Amino acid sequence: MDIIKLGKFIGALHRRFQTAMSHELTLPEINASNANFLLLISDNNRITAKQITTELAINKGLVSREMTHLEKAGYITRISDDSDHRTTWITITPKGTDACKTLRQIKEELWNQILEETHTTDTDLKTVFNQLESWSEAAKNFN
Repeated sequence: MDIIKLGKFIGALHRRFQTAMSHELTLPEINASNANFLLLISDNNRITAKQITTELAINKGLVSREMTHLEKAGYITRISDDSDHRTTWITITPKGTDACKTLRQIKEELWNQILEETHTTDTDLKTVFNQLESWSEAAKNFN
């Protein structure tokens, strides 16, 4: 097996999904890139920009710009921590929660299309998911 191709496949799959998401999105001020930020925020009660940076492996500048964009659009709020003013918590708004329902539906439809075309079983999917999750956690050590 050519292990180098694994990265190519993962990268290409991500870019193709981003492109497909861009074609499907009709939410104001939401694009395929910041959709991932919004979904991550919605999966957490509250989260910091640093946590987003770490979890999505994206630079601080991009996270900061997207957070400003999403906040101005009314999808998130940023609140300073009362006990540590260096920490800012990011939370989702009701508008953001509604947008995430649409985003999840689009992503699920795209994935279902791929999984049906490739005849992927639930067992295969669980195996791939668990392995990718494990690799992702191990790759966090790469700083």
